[in-house]
Amino acid sequence: MLRSLADYIETVGIKLHPSEGVRIKALDPSHVMLVDFYVPVSAFEEYLVEKEANLVINLETVSKILRRASKSDKLMISSDGSKLTLGFISKGGAVRSFMLPLLSGSYEEVPELSLEFQVQAKILGATLSSALSILEDVGDVLRFKVGKDGISLIAASDLGEVEFIFSIMTGTLIDYQISDESFGGFTNSYAMNYISLLTTLAKLSEIVTIKLGQDMPCEIELEMIGGARLKLYVAPRVE
Repeated sequence: MLRSLADYIETVGIKLHPSEGVRIKALDPSHVMLVDFYVPVSAFEEYLVEKEANLVINLETVSKILRRASKSDKLMISSDGSKLTLGFISKGGAVRSFMLPLLSGSYEEVPELSLEFQVQAKILGATLSSALSILEDVGDVLRFKVGKDGISLIAASDLGEVEFIFSIMTGTLIDYQISDESFGGFTNSYAMNYISLLTTLAKLSEIVTIKLGQDMPCEIELEMIGGARLKLYVAPRVE
């Protein structure tokens, strides 16, 4: 997740709590996308945080280090308050450690969002990832067409249009809820380059929940292994 986020955001604060776990909330510089990533204490093999702390890091630097890890490595993160140590522990127990300074200055915490959505759809992560991998090659804008029976993801270019239709009837949605029976549907547009952050990450989630409201930011939540959760909010494009 951090490696993917490095393409959008330069600096993030990692908030660590002794009993609640780890949380990262960050806005991209243009304030179009908000990321809220949470990992509970139960997801860690070992977790020792003496007091609540914020570690401010440069994502590009951390991303370069994380690319050195193999899939079988365990990740170790430690800090003494002035520097951050990232360690990769191999199956054989060998440890490779990388130390980098923490960024100075206070970290501005991103406020909580309170949004009332009209539609909620649940879809398999692999299904969403497959659709996005095709749509992101078609156009720079992703449209969510929302109706009573389901949603469509649409991308278009000078060469044509590609549409993926998801509904309960076709078995491509696990669950679909609308706020009231008088709901008439709507279409929202979002910048593709922000939504495509999920093309790879959605593969890590069994179920993805998409929440939408007319002319509102979308909320896309990924349920990940160990109880970890990633929420992505993207502001709509103004046509």
